[in-house]
Amino acid sequence: MKQIIFLTLSSFLIGCQDFNSNSSDRVKYGPVVLDESDPNFARSYNIITTKCINCHSGYHNNWASLKDNAAWLNEMVVLRGDPNNSMFIQRIINYGGTSSNMPFGGSPLSGSDYQHLVKWIEEIP
Repeated sequence: MKQIIFLTLSSFLIGCQDFNSNSSDRVKYGPVVLDESDPNFARSYNIITTKCINCHSGYHNNWASLKDNAAWLNEMVVLRGDPNNSMFIQRIINYGGTSSNMPFGGSPLSGSDYQHLVKWIEEIP
């Protein structure tokens, strides 16, 4: 009986943790702190998190960790000043593919959201 109580209590406590307390997970995966020195980036990040990341698993989830322009440029997901050749824009419009535009199976990005993402890449400082 003591083992059952112990296992139940342990399961409850483990389930309540939001990070592994024995590691640096809280620092690595803590609250999102965006570089807000570029208002284009802050709005773009919001579009990306609400329209892209919530539908994808795997590779695209990495995009949520790119919290400033430098990170997007370093990962070569966007090319400064060149939205047409940026992998990110090509993924949104399925450049060279046969499937529909992103988000797949959902409502397409609004024209203003798409234009803002293009503007963000064109104007990355």
